[in-house]
Amino acid sequence: MGPAVLSVAVFLYGPLIASVALSLLDWNLLSSEVRFVGLANYGAVLDSVDFRLSAWNTLLYCATLIPAQIILPLILAVMIHALRRSPAQGFYRGCLFLPTIVAYSVAGVAWSWLLNPVSGLFNELLDHFGLPRSRWHTDPNLALLCVSLVTFWKTFGLNMLLWLAALSSLPQELREASQLDGASPRRHFFTISLPLMAPTAFFISVTTLFHVLDDIVGVIDVLTHGGPAGRSSSLLYYLWQQGLQFFQFGTASAVAVIIIAVVLAATWLQFRVVEKRVHYG
Repeated sequence: MGPAVLSVAVFLYGPLIASVALSLLDWNLLSSEVRFVGLANYGAVLDSVDFRLSAWNTLLYCATLIPAQIILPLILAVMIHALRRSPAQGFYRGCLFLPTIVAYSVAGVAWSWLLNPVSGLFNELLDHFGLPRSRWHTDPNLALLCVSLVTFWKTFGLNMLLWLAALSSLPQELREASQLDGASPRRHFFTISLPLMAPTAFFISVTTLFHVLDDIVGVIDVLTHGGPAGRSSSLLYYLWQQGLQFFQFGTASAVAVIIIAVVLAATWLQFRVVEKRVHYG
């Protein structure tokens, strides 16, 4: 167990302890001057308008993407599972999973072209149908929705495959028994299939929170850079700006500690509330 424990200590708990320590200091890691400021970095972060806007945006991202990343991949998985006796299932599964393995830089370039306010494909389609053009990701009111759309397109494939694997592992005899009892496909799904997939649902609900927080950063970086006017920024992107753009490592570390505390609280709540309804076969 030594190598495993050592790797966890160095790469997980080491950076965590370092972040807590840096959050109490005024130091840019480059100068020799180190000043202990206590909780001043936390006060500066909580008083920052940019931080509060990023926190609000992150809440909106989670409220939009987490349900979408759970429900829509389930619907797609059910549709693909219905083709289990057809060779077309592999084709659809591959096409829908393809965006997940596309690099963020490639996805950003492709969607920047599609959403280009001047010559983008979406605005050309709007012109074709006589509809007004849109500024898309350069519009403060649409930037967050555009980032959410691209993030969903880029990442939904993994959850879809997890749902599909859970559906494929269900005992076939239960489906046959419910059919003999006259249960409709809809009733069979909600009363038999979905409860049996509770462990997968719980796993997806927990991991999707982490994926959403992380995945939106890549899309923001290549599509909007947090703009316009910070309307598409997030907490992790704000952390990255403070640390690697402005070299405010004390502030960035304070933001990191706040994010860790919030994520741990949300995860604990999920385990306390949701896991009680999960039954492992």
